[in-house]
Amino acid sequence: MSDGFQQFSMGTWVIGLAMVMAFIGVFVGVASARKAETAQTSRQRTMWLAWGALSIGGIGAWLPHYIAMVGFEVYSSMVRYDILWIVISLVVPVAAAAGALLIVSPPSTKHRRSNASVEIGRLAAGAALLGVGLVGMHLSIVYSIGIQGSVDFGPALTVAAGLIGFLVGAGVIWSVTSLHSRAVRLAAAMAVAVAVVAMHYTGMVGLSVTVDPTAARPGGLEVFSILFPVFVLAMLLITIPITALLMAPDRVAAEFELEADMLAAESRAAESRAAESRV
Repeated sequence: MSDGFQQFSMGTWVIGLAMVMAFIGVFVGVASARKAETAQTSRQRTMWLAWGALSIGGIGAWLPHYIAMVGFEVYSSMVRYDILWIVISLVVPVAAAAGALLIVSPPSTKHRRSNASVEIGRLAAGAALLGVGLVGMHLSIVYSIGIQGSVDFGPALTVAAGLIGFLVGAGVIWSVTSLHSRAVRLAAAMAVAVAVVAMHYTGMVGLSVTVDPTAARPGGLEVFSILFPVFVLAMLLITIPITALLMAPDRVAAEFELEADMLAAESRAAESRAAESRV
Protein backbone atom coordinates (compact mmCIF):
# COMPACT_ATOMS: atom_id res chain seq x y z
CA MET A 1 0.00 0.00 0.00
CA SER A 2 1.15 3.52 -0.69
CA ASP A 3 -0.05 7.05 -0.19
CA GLY A 4 -1.91 8.20 -3.23
CA PHE A 5 -1.87 11.66 -4.73
CA GLN A 6 -5.11 13.49 -5.35
CA GLN A 7 -5.41 16.38 -7.73
CA PHE A 8 -8.00 18.74 -9.15
CA SER A 9 -7.78 19.22 -12.89
CA MET A 10 -10.03 20.09 -15.86
CA GLY A 11 -9.18 23.80 -15.66
CA THR A 12 -10.84 26.82 -14.13
CA TRP A 13 -14.04 26.26 -16.13
CA VAL A 14 -15.07 23.65 -13.55
CA ILE A 15 -14.85 26.20 -10.73
CA GLY A 16 -16.61 28.81 -12.86
CA LEU A 17 -19.48 26.48 -13.80
CA ALA A 18 -19.87 25.36 -10.18
CA MET A 19 -20.13 28.99 -9.02
CA VAL A 20 -22.64 29.86 -11.75
CA MET A 21 -24.88 26.94 -10.80
CA ALA A 22 -24.59 27.76 -7.10
CA PHE A 23 -25.58 31.37 -7.80
CA ILE A 24 -28.57 30.41 -9.96
CA GLY A 25 -29.81 27.81 -7.50
CA VAL A 26 -29.48 30.03 -4.44
CA PHE A 27 -30.98 33.14 -6.04
CA VAL A 28 -33.95 31.31 -7.56
CA GLY A 29 -34.43 29.33 -4.34
CA VAL A 30 -34.47 32.46 -2.18
CA ALA A 31 -36.89 34.17 -4.57
CA SER A 32 -39.18 31.12 -4.49
CA ALA A 33 -39.10 30.97 -0.69
CA ARG A 34 -39.95 34.65 -0.45
CA LYS A 35 -42.78 34.18 -2.91
CA ALA A 36 -44.25 31.53 -0.62
CA GLU A 37 -44.81 34.22 2.02
CA THR A 38 -47.32 36.01 -0.24
CA ALA A 39 -48.98 32.91 -1.69
CA GLN A 40 -52.76 33.17 -1.61
CA THR A 41 -53.44 29.46 -1.07
CA SER A 42 -51.74 26.69 0.88
CA ARG A 43 -51.22 24.79 -2.37
CA GLN A 44 -49.32 27.70 -3.91
CA ARG A 45 -47.30 28.12 -0.73
CA THR A 46 -46.33 24.45 -0.75
CA MET A 47 -45.35 24.67 -4.41
CA TRP A 48 -43.11 27.69 -3.88
CA LEU A 49 -41.47 26.17 -0.80
CA ALA A 50 -40.84 22.94 -2.73
CA TRP A 51 -39.20 24.84 -5.57
CA GLY A 52 -37.18 26.82 -3.05
CA ALA A 53 -35.90 23.66 -1.33
CA LEU A 54 -35.06 21.96 -4.62
CA SER A 55 -33.31 25.05 -5.97
CA ILE A 56 -31.30 25.74 -2.81
CA GLY A 57 -30.46 22.21 -1.73
CA GLY A 58 -30.25 20.52 -5.13
CA ILE A 59 -29.18 23.06 -7.74
CA GLY A 60 -27.54 25.62 -5.45
CA ALA A 61 -25.63 23.22 -3.18
CA TRP A 62 -25.43 19.64 -4.46
CA LEU A 63 -24.93 20.27 -8.17
CA PRO A 64 -21.95 22.66 -7.72
CA HIS A 65 -20.31 20.16 -5.37
CA TYR A 66 -20.72 17.36 -7.84
CA ILE A 67 -19.63 19.49 -10.81
CA ALA A 68 -16.41 20.16 -8.91
CA MET A 69 -15.89 16.41 -8.55
CA VAL A 70 -15.12 16.33 -12.29
CA GLY A 71 -11.62 17.51 -11.46
CA PHE A 72 -11.02 15.04 -8.64
CA GLU A 73 -8.44 12.41 -9.58
CA VAL A 74 -6.28 9.96 -7.66
CA TYR A 75 -2.88 8.99 -8.98
CA SER A 76 -2.55 5.29 -9.90
CA SER A 77 -6.21 4.49 -9.21
CA MET A 78 -9.50 4.86 -11.03
CA VAL A 79 -12.26 6.77 -9.26
CA ARG A 80 -15.84 5.56 -9.18
CA TYR A 81 -18.95 6.67 -7.29
CA ASP A 82 -21.51 4.64 -5.39
CA ILE A 83 -24.98 5.53 -6.66
CA LEU A 84 -26.68 4.99 -3.28
CA TRP A 85 -24.44 7.50 -1.51
CA ILE A 86 -24.88 9.94 -4.39
CA VAL A 87 -28.65 9.74 -4.01
CA ILE A 88 -28.29 10.25 -0.26
CA SER A 89 -26.01 13.24 -0.84
CA LEU A 90 -28.76 14.82 -2.97
CA VAL A 91 -31.70 14.01 -0.73
CA VAL A 92 -30.05 15.29 2.46
CA PRO A 93 -29.56 18.97 1.45
CA VAL A 94 -32.94 19.17 -0.30
CA ALA A 95 -34.71 17.77 2.77
CA ALA A 96 -32.72 20.08 5.06
CA ALA A 97 -33.58 23.09 2.90
CA ALA A 98 -37.25 22.13 2.98
CA GLY A 99 -37.21 21.81 6.76
CA ALA A 100 -35.37 25.10 7.17
CA LEU A 101 -37.81 26.98 4.95
CA LEU A 102 -40.76 25.52 6.83
CA ILE A 103 -39.21 26.70 10.10
CA VAL A 104 -38.59 30.27 8.96
CA SER A 105 -41.77 30.55 6.86
CA PRO A 106 -44.58 28.91 8.87
CA PRO A 107 -48.15 29.05 7.52
CA SER A 108 -49.90 32.36 8.03
CA THR A 109 -52.70 30.61 9.92
CA LYS A 110 -50.27 29.22 12.46
CA HIS A 111 -50.14 31.02 15.80
CA ARG A 112 -46.93 33.00 15.95
CA ARG A 113 -45.70 35.09 18.81
CA SER A 114 -44.10 38.39 17.91
CA ASN A 115 -41.48 38.02 20.60
CA ALA A 116 -38.08 38.91 19.14
CA SER A 117 -36.33 36.02 20.87
CA VAL A 118 -38.77 33.57 19.27
CA GLU A 119 -38.09 35.03 15.83
CA ILE A 120 -34.33 34.86 16.35
CA GLY A 121 -34.69 31.27 17.56
CA ARG A 122 -36.57 30.30 14.41
CA LEU A 123 -33.95 31.88 12.17
CA ALA A 124 -31.11 30.24 14.07
CA ALA A 125 -32.84 26.85 13.94
CA GLY A 126 -33.44 27.16 10.20
CA ALA A 127 -29.85 28.19 9.51
CA ALA A 128 -28.49 25.38 11.71
CA LEU A 129 -30.67 22.75 10.02
CA LEU A 130 -29.59 23.87 6.57
CA GLY A 131 -25.95 23.89 7.69
CA VAL A 132 -26.28 20.33 9.00
CA GLY A 133 -27.76 19.30 5.67
CA LEU A 134 -24.85 20.80 3.75
CA VAL A 135 -22.33 19.08 5.98
CA GLY A 136 -24.18 15.79 5.54
CA MET A 137 -24.13 16.32 1.78
CA HIS A 138 -20.36 16.79 1.75
CA LEU A 139 -19.76 13.72 3.91
CA SER A 140 -22.06 11.62 1.72
CA ILE A 141 -20.25 12.68 -1.45
CA VAL A 142 -16.94 11.68 0.11
CA TYR A 143 -18.40 8.33 1.22
CA SER A 144 -19.54 7.75 -2.36
CA ILE A 145 -15.94 7.84 -3.65
CA GLY A 146 -14.50 4.46 -4.51
CA ILE A 147 -10.80 3.88 -5.30
CA GLN A 148 -8.31 1.02 -5.10
CA GLY A 149 -7.60 1.77 -1.48
CA SER A 150 -9.16 4.10 1.07
CA VAL A 151 -10.17 7.73 1.41
CA ASP A 152 -9.87 9.40 4.81
CA PHE A 153 -11.01 12.74 6.18
CA GLY A 154 -8.58 15.40 7.32
CA PRO A 155 -10.07 16.60 10.64
CA ALA A 156 -8.99 20.25 10.46
CA LEU A 157 -10.14 21.01 6.92
CA THR A 158 -13.27 18.90 7.30
CA VAL A 159 -14.25 21.00 10.31
CA ALA A 160 -13.39 24.16 8.35
CA ALA A 161 -15.60 23.00 5.48
CA GLY A 162 -18.40 22.32 7.96
CA LEU A 163 -18.12 25.82 9.39
CA ILE A 164 -18.36 27.25 5.90
CA GLY A 165 -21.47 25.12 5.39
CA PHE A 166 -23.10 26.68 8.45
CA LEU A 167 -22.20 30.14 7.14
CA VAL A 168 -23.86 29.24 3.85
CA GLY A 169 -26.97 28.14 5.73
CA ALA A 170 -27.04 31.40 7.66
CA GLY A 171 -26.57 33.41 4.48
CA VAL A 172 -29.44 31.68 2.72
CA ILE A 173 -31.84 32.09 5.65
CA TRP A 174 -30.81 35.73 6.07
CA SER A 175 -31.52 36.33 2.38
CA VAL A 176 -34.95 34.72 2.64
CA THR A 177 -36.08 36.59 5.74
CA SER A 178 -34.26 39.91 5.83
CA LEU A 179 -33.11 41.06 2.38
CA HIS A 180 -35.94 42.96 0.71
CA SER A 181 -33.90 44.53 -2.10
CA ARG A 182 -33.43 42.42 -5.22
CA ALA A 183 -30.02 43.98 -5.86
CA VAL A 184 -28.87 43.09 -2.35
CA ARG A 185 -30.16 39.54 -2.76
CA LEU A 186 -28.19 39.25 -6.00
CA ALA A 187 -25.02 40.29 -4.19
CA ALA A 188 -25.78 37.91 -1.32
CA ALA A 189 -26.38 35.02 -3.75
CA MET A 190 -22.98 35.68 -5.35
CA ALA A 191 -21.30 35.61 -1.94
CA VAL A 192 -23.10 32.40 -0.98
CA ALA A 193 -22.13 30.80 -4.31
CA VAL A 194 -18.47 31.53 -3.64
CA ALA A 195 -18.84 30.06 -0.15
CA VAL A 196 -20.49 26.89 -1.50
CA VAL A 197 -17.57 26.24 -3.84
CA ALA A 198 -15.06 27.16 -1.13
CA MET A 199 -16.72 24.65 1.18
CA HIS A 200 -16.29 21.89 -1.38
CA TYR A 201 -12.63 22.51 -2.11
CA THR A 202 -11.76 23.08 1.54
CA GLY A 203 -13.13 19.68 2.45
CA MET A 204 -11.71 17.89 -0.59
CA VAL A 205 -8.20 19.28 -0.17
CA GLY A 206 -8.25 17.92 3.37
CA LEU A 207 -8.81 14.34 2.20
CA SER A 208 -6.01 11.82 2.29
CA VAL A 209 -5.98 8.76 0.05
CA THR A 210 -4.13 5.48 0.36
CA VAL A 211 -3.81 3.42 -2.81
CA ASP A 212 -3.54 -0.35 -2.71
CA PRO A 213 -2.64 -1.70 -6.18
CA THR A 214 -3.60 -5.20 -5.08
CA ALA A 215 -7.14 -4.17 -4.13
CA ALA A 216 -10.05 -4.88 -6.41
CA ARG A 217 -11.11 -2.16 -8.79
CA PRO A 218 -13.93 -0.07 -7.34
CA GLY A 219 -17.45 -0.58 -8.55
CA GLY A 220 -19.84 2.22 -9.33
CA LEU A 221 -20.30 4.89 -11.95
CA GLU A 222 -18.00 7.44 -13.51
CA VAL A 223 -18.62 11.04 -12.59
CA PHE A 224 -19.98 12.02 -16.02
CA SER A 225 -22.39 9.08 -16.03
CA ILE A 226 -24.21 10.73 -13.14
CA LEU A 227 -23.44 14.39 -13.73
CA PHE A 228 -24.53 14.78 -17.35
CA PRO A 229 -28.15 13.55 -17.02
CA VAL A 230 -28.57 15.30 -13.67
CA PHE A 231 -27.21 18.55 -15.09
CA VAL A 232 -29.59 18.44 -18.06
CA LEU A 233 -32.53 17.63 -15.77
CA ALA A 234 -31.58 20.45 -13.41
CA MET A 235 -31.47 22.95 -16.28
CA LEU A 236 -34.94 21.88 -17.35
CA LEU A 237 -36.34 22.01 -13.83
CA ILE A 238 -34.91 25.42 -12.95
CA THR A 239 -36.79 26.98 -15.87
CA ILE A 240 -40.10 26.20 -14.13
CA PRO A 241 -39.68 28.42 -11.04
CA ILE A 242 -37.88 31.06 -13.13
CA THR A 243 -40.80 31.22 -15.55
CA ALA A 244 -43.31 31.24 -12.70
CA LEU A 245 -41.43 34.04 -10.95
CA LEU A 246 -41.32 36.12 -14.13
CA MET A 247 -45.03 35.59 -14.74
CA ALA A 248 -46.07 36.16 -11.13
CA PRO A 249 -47.33 39.68 -10.36
CA ASP A 250 -44.98 41.90 -8.44
CA ARG A 251 -45.87 42.09 -4.76
CA VAL A 252 -45.79 45.89 -4.60
CA ALA A 253 -47.79 46.23 -7.80
CA ALA A 254 -50.34 43.75 -6.48
CA GLU A 255 -50.69 45.71 -3.23
CA PHE A 256 -51.21 48.96 -5.16
CA GLU A 257 -53.76 47.25 -7.36
CA LEU A 258 -55.62 45.97 -4.30
CA GLU A 259 -55.60 49.42 -2.71
CA ALA A 260 -56.88 50.93 -5.96
CA ASP A 261 -59.71 48.41 -6.11
CA MET A 262 -60.63 49.16 -2.49
CA LEU A 263 -60.64 52.91 -3.13
CA ALA A 264 -62.77 52.44 -6.23
CA ALA A 265 -65.24 50.30 -4.27
CA GLU A 266 -65.42 52.91 -1.51
CA SER A 267 -65.94 55.64 -4.10
CA ARG A 268 -68.79 53.72 -5.72
CA ALA A 269 -70.34 53.07 -2.33
CA ALA A 270 -70.12 56.76 -1.46
CA GLU A 271 -71.71 57.75 -4.76
CA SER A 272 -74.47 55.24 -4.18
CA ARG A 273 -75.15 56.61 -0.70
CA ALA A 274 -75.14 60.16 -2.04
CA ALA A 275 -77.63 59.23 -4.75
CA GLU A 276 -79.87 57.54 -2.21
CA SER A 277 -79.77 60.58 0.08
CA ARG A 278 -80.79 62.88 -2.81
CA VAL A 279 -83.73 60.63 -3.51
